[in-house]
Amino acid sequence: MIQGKKRILIVRLGSMGDIIHGLPVAATLKETFPEWEIDWLVESRWRDLLEGNPSLTRVLSLDTLEWRKQPMSPGVWAAIRHTIAALQSRRYDYALDLQGAVKSAVAAALSGARSIVGFEKPWVKEAACAALYTRRVRTDAVHVVEANLALAGALGADPRHIRFPLPQGDSVGLPADLPQDGFAVFNPGAGWRSKCWPPENYAAVADALQENLSLPVILNCGPGEETLARQVVESCRRANPKPYLGDIKSLIALLRRARLMVGPDTGPLHLAAALGVPTVGLFGPTDPRRNGPYGKRQRTLRPESAETSYRHSSAEGDVMRGIHPERVVEKIYELLGTAEEAIAQLRHL
Repeated sequence: MIQGKKRILIVRLGSMGDIIHGLPVAATLKETFPEWEIDWLVESRWRDLLEGNPSLTRVLSLDTLEWRKQPMSPGVWAAIRHTIAALQSRRYDYALDLQGAVKSAVAAALSGARSIVGFEKPWVKEAACAALYTRRVRTDAVHVVEANLALAGALGADPRHIRFPLPQGDSVGLPADLPQDGFAVFNPGAGWRSKCWPPENYAAVADALQENLSLPVILNCGPGEETLARQVVESCRRANPKPYLGDIKSLIALLRRARLMVGPDTGPLHLAAALGVPTVGLFGPTDPRRNGPYGKRQRTLRPESAETSYRHSSAEGDVMRGIHPERVVEKIYELLGTAEEAIAQLRHL
């Protein structure tokens, strides 16, 4: 075990689900070494996931989206220099690259950390990262949460408790007419088209929840997903789901009140699971054994024909149509019990 007070930098720039899957690393390090200072470097747009984290000393951020928009702008170069200076001023003993990409490995190297720890294959995404690592960790982990913890283990941390510390969220932006007796959140959108489940299938599940449990549905929408939410609403026969578009802080507050989450392999699904919300994850081009929602209160579905292709685009519903609405309802009842038992359970959650 490493002795003495150390200063650690965790590098996981994005995205939402990946940052959430990295949270146990900070928690485990701090639990094992309470005297250590642990910082996190993250993309600016995901910073709200880390604010107030009791395991972290500082959260440092960068905005690569803005950098790509204006690569030669004097303001961009000033921001880059400021970020590098802020990192180097911390004089890190170790940088842990949870991302395994060239950009994250470069960021770790620019921090000036004495040692940069990253993955060996198959967990490192880009082989060129190896040139920047001073130590590479091999792990037989199946799930990404456990693989990330292997990097913490390389520093002597003991993951006795896997925890996902998250902010309380901000309820100010929540709808005034939010159902007080409980509701489900559906997330029909996804960053990849190949992950999307047809709107009419979400509608069928919403109808079943309304008919059997009188459980209303909130449709969480990301920017540009309003049309998709409208298609779900228009396909419903009994339910009247309400679209919701909010920021990260309000989404956390929304999910803390939710009784159920249904959605594809995307950030809000993993956020719900980390908050302890019962979740049903719908998977296609990604493997739930590796990337599924982590915890005991979750179920996943994936068509037998699905391949782990990581393909971003496909004809609508090519693979995802292999997940039938009745199977999703079955998984919901596995989590909540039969219809009668689920009603009682929902009232006491």
